Amino acid sequence: MSAVHTSAQGAPVMEYTGTLLHQAEARTKVLDGQGHTVPVLCMDIELDNALHTPMHVEQPFPTASHEQARAAAHRLKRGMRVTVQAPLVSVRLGATASHIHVIPEAQEEAPCQP
Repeated sequence: MSAVHTSAQGAPVMEYTGTLLHQAEARTKVLDGQGHTVPVLCMDIELDNALHTPMHVEQPFPTASHEQARAAAHRLKRGMRVTVQAPLVSVRLGATASHIHVIPEAQEEAPCQP
C-alpha cells in the first residue's frame, strides 16, 4: 500500500509498506565530483500491492555515521515487514521496457506572412 502524507515542512511524503526481499545493507554513496560520501542504508522491498512490485529504498545517514548505518542494516532482515516514508520529489520509477518508440521532433512552422 502507498499513501500520501504531508511533512512538517508542508512537502508531500509517500508512504510504502512491504516485505524485505533480503537483508538490508549499509553502503557508501558518492555525493559529488569532489568525492564527498555518506553512508546509506539500502534495501529492496516487495510492496503490498496487487503486482507485488519490488522497490529499492535508500536512506542516507549523516557523514561519518557508518556505524549507525551498519547497525540499522543489521536490524532489517529478510521477510520483515516495513513501512518507508519518502519525499514525493525523491521517488523514481524504473521499468524494463519491451520496446522503445522514438517520437519525431515537431517540424518548425514557417513564420506567418502578412
